Amino acid sequence: MLEFLSAEWFARFAAELARVKPVAGAPPLALGQVVTGAPQGDVAYTVLVDDERAELVLGSTDRAAVTLVEDWTTARAIAAGSPVSELLAAGRITLLGDANALLAGQAQFEVLNAALDALQAETRT
Repeated sequence: MLEFLSAEWFARFAAELARVKPVAGAPPLALGQVVTGAPQGDVAYTVLVDDERAELVLGSTDRAAVTLVEDWTTARAIAAGSPVSELLAAGRITLLGDANALLAGQAQFEVLNAALDALQAETRT
């Protein structure tokens, strides 16, 4: 099992992102995530998906159009399959940046979800 947000987990996530096929012609997605209070300290990363590739940028959300900020407990809930929309509505996630980027990049979320789905069964949250 991979420990959620560990170096091994990120390596596997990056490998899954490299395997998935982005949606050709769809608007890009630049989604950052900041997890506060993780066992290893605060964690930041960005997933970039355009019509050619998907990639992971560790340690920064500088290239993100929109960033989700949540605590460790909420991040674990997302990793376990809780809907982000419900957690946003409950106020457990703070949204920074351009919220419209979430809607514009919706088609590319399928790429992100495919990579995360592949990891879910292997992740200890």
